[in-house]
Amino acid sequence: MNHEYELIGDDCQVVTAEPDTTELTGDGTQTLDALAGGAGNGKGLFLVTAKGATSFFPAALNVGEIMPCDGSEVLGAGDTVRKMLLEVMGDASGWNASVSRAEVGVTRLCHKWNKYRFGKSDMTLTISSITTLGVSDKAEGTLGRTFKLFKKEADGTITISTPEDKPVYFIGYIRETDLPGETNAFIFAQIMISASGVGGSLGSAQSHDLACRLTGQDPVFYSIDIPMP
Repeated sequence: MNHEYELIGDDCQVVTAEPDTTELTGDGTQTLDALAGGAGNGKGLFLVTAKGATSFFPAALNVGEIMPCDGSEVLGAGDTVRKMLLEVMGDASGWNASVSRAEVGVTRLCHKWNKYRFGKSDMTLTISSITTLGVSDKAEGTLGRTFKLFKKEADGTITISTPEDKPVYFIGYIRETDLPGETNAFIFAQIMISASGVGGSLGSAQSHDLACRLTGQDPVFYSIDIPMP
C-alpha cells in the first residue's frame, strides 16, 4: 500500500500485553485458526516462542518478537506461538519514546575537531496519564503497577494487591485503526516501570507520568497495512 497519511495525537493508543499461557505448535498443515480452536481465534498478535527448521516466519523475525496474524497462516513444524492478551491503558493521555546512542569521545591531539564513536543504543519511554479512579487504581492500572493497592467495596469486600516486579510488554500505537485500506503502526518492546507518581494541582487535571526502561525484548517498529475486503 503506497499512500501518505499525516498523524496526529488522537491516532495514538497505549496497550500492555501478556502472552497467553497456551502455546500453539505448528505442524505444517493446520492454519492458525485451527490450532487456536476455530475461525477468528487465530487473528491477533502472536509472540514467537520457537522457530522450526522450515519455519513459516521470516528469517529476520527473532524468537521473542511478535507476528501479526489473520488466522490463515500455516505454521511450520516446530514453530510455536502464544497469543498476546491486550489491555488498553484507559488512563493514558500520551506517550513518547526517545532513542539515542552513547557517544564515546575518541579525540586525539592531532584532530582539529572532536571525534566520536558510538556505543549501545538506549530508549527512554514516558507514558503520560490522567489519574482515573476505577482505572488507574486497578491491579493492571498505572498506579497498580507501582503501589500496593487497598480497595474496600461498598459491601465491605476488601481486596489487596501488590505490584509484581516483572517486565511488561508494551505496544505504543502511533496509528491504531481497524479500517480496511489503512495502516496500523506501533512500537513493541519489553519494559520495566522505573518511576511513577501521583498528585494534583489547583485548576488542572490530576496527571502523572510513568518513566520506563527497556528490559528483555528489544524494540521493533511495526507497520501493518490492513487489506481491503
